[in-house]
Amino acid sequence: MKTIDFSLMVAELVKAEPQVAEVLTELGLGKLVSPEALQVMGNIMTIPRAAAMQGVDMGAVIAAFAEQGFSVVNGNTAAGTEACSVTGHFDQSISLPEGHPISLMRLENAGMEKVLDVLQTECAEYEPSKATVVIQALQELNGVRAHYAKKEELLMAQLYPYGVTGPSQVMWNEDDEIKKEIGTLTRAVTEDADNVLIYKGRIAAVAKKAREMVYKEEQILFPLCLRFFTEEEWLRIYRDFPEMGMAFVEKPARWEAGERWAAAELAKVTEQEILAGKIRLPTGELTVKQLSAILALLPLDLTFIDAEEKLRFFINEGRVFPRPLAALGRDVAECHPPHIVPVVKNLVADFKAKKRSSLEVSRYIMGKPILVKYMAVYDEQGEYIGTLEAVQDCSHILEKFGCK
Repeated sequence: MKTIDFSLMVAELVKAEPQVAEVLTELGLGKLVSPEALQVMGNIMTIPRAAAMQGVDMGAVIAAFAEQGFSVVNGNTAAGTEACSVTGHFDQSISLPEGHPISLMRLENAGMEKVLDVLQTECAEYEPSKATVVIQALQELNGVRAHYAKKEELLMAQLYPYGVTGPSQVMWNEDDEIKKEIGTLTRAVTEDADNVLIYKGRIAAVAKKAREMVYKEEQILFPLCLRFFTEEEWLRIYRDFPEMGMAFVEKPARWEAGERWAAAELAKVTEQEILAGKIRLPTGELTVKQLSAILALLPLDLTFIDAEEKLRFFINEGRVFPRPLAALGRDVAECHPPHIVPVVKNLVADFKAKKRSSLEVSRYIMGKPILVKYMAVYDEQGEYIGTLEAVQDCSHILEKFGCK
């Protein structure tokens, strides 16, 4: 007789014994074992918890597995404990220090929901005298960009090595839609306050969508990260938080363990710079310290991926897009929203095949004229060795020439 341990997560059980998925489907829990659900909920959900949430009697569950030749272990778990929502279970069972990345993300969500309360309340019973209130709240809601950047670059991307791609596939595209709509609406009402009346329905709708995303983060993403990430991974994530910026929180708490770790890592890098000696180039030589100082003066964001499509180096002096240190070594596909990945892959393939050697894209991002240039990098023999991305805010350049 086969043994099934109800204290294990559904994804683990299905991987070990595919027949588990068939039994759960017969019990009416089939949605839990779809490929996408296994990647997300399957990693944080046990069978007793899923059964209780769906109102399926545990006696019937145990009997169904016994009928298929399974001996159930840990089948007497209290339904009340297992049935609680992921958020409730997370709140009660995991104590996180102040300043921990998840603590900070949840504080941001709490602050964001206060802004969403204002928008949804004022748009539901809109009066022209409240236009300024709506405009101010909508402008403040643009802080969601920093929140989503941390979620995407530091949390969702870090789940890839664990084989968990569900949150990225589902959330990243929705994040982009929310950010785009907030930006469009903000510009419209800022240009003319009378537009609040015209767009109040869309404002309420995007506020609702942002609130639903808060729920998904609390219910799915944060518990997944807490389940998989190691202590060192959390320390690295905390180190990169300042780079991405905070939103909806005036004075974020510091995580003392993270501060100590980040300071120690910085000391190591500084020591290496001093001891590393000189880099010889065809037109001269520089110490690592000199080269680092020179690169820091460039008003650009530079990102280099190697021939294996791994991110190997960046500088972020232009501050157009956030770049966390945690991204170093990642596959380039893990650094972009899923719908952009095919475009990136095709461009790199063109560079490798020498169908083209560069591509320029110019567009306005948050009201600023941004130039992005992708350049193929080849060695002396003409072999492809990587791609360099250069991003520049052209505002000051246009101002010099008196251009709009």
